[in-house]
Amino acid sequence: MGKIKIGIDINEVLRSRWLQFDKFFVQEFGEENIPDNPYVYDFFKYYPWKERNEVIKELKEPDDMPDDINPVFYQTDKDGEAKADSFLFKSEEKDKLTKKDVYNQFMFEDFVFELFGTAPIMYKGMDLDVKTLLFKYKDFVEFSLVSHENFFTIPSTLFFLSKMTSRFSKYNFIEDKSKMWNGIDILITTDPDVLNKRTPFRKKIIKVNRPYNINNKKGSLEILQLNDLNGNKKFEKIIKYKNN
Repeated sequence: MGKIKIGIDINEVLRSRWLQFDKFFVQEFGEENIPDNPYVYDFFKYYPWKERNEVIKELKEPDDMPDDINPVFYQTDKDGEAKADSFLFKSEEKDKLTKKDVYNQFMFEDFVFELFGTAPIMYKGMDLDVKTLLFKYKDFVEFSLVSHENFFTIPSTLFFLSKMTSRFSKYNFIEDKSKMWNGIDILITTDPDVLNKRTPFRKKIIKVNRPYNINNKKGSLEILQLNDLNGNKKFEKIIKYKNN
């Protein structure tokens, strides 16, 4: 019989994405806009997003630009505007951004590296706990990482994993959460969307408890952090661990 295959979700299990999100949301939009109970998983649903008009500037042709622009004109004012803009750009257009557009721009353009790349690990020493977990149970478990990612977030996520000296050999980055179970028997996650859905036949969930998933269904095992699995008798029974 082969090893049991366990997938570990990245967000809020390894990567403290919310902590980083909240920090940069406040930086961009101000403290008055954060929700009363900000520790959430669905940022679009619980944080306020407002429609806005975005100015699109079209660069002039080289022949239409003056030859002697003073370098001082390139200095920006408090609003981020520079005198040189009037010499360099022509007819400004306004593009109306929906709430979803503003959210996507914040998440996947303006702060994608900060949110997905430089976010901190969940707790101090977690990287060492993960190393211990992988080494201790390597003869019984084939661990892999599973994460809901997209075209824009993958490079930053790979940076995050390198930063925490990831020792996983298998990664499954998916855009459709219904594919979270591909190739694994057990999923370790905090994701309310995944917890809410019916678990595929003969598959198991290890639920990592967070304030936002208290009311979601229980898993075969509930933990607070990955280190809770090291030496956990119930976990060792699930994976049929034998200490030789």
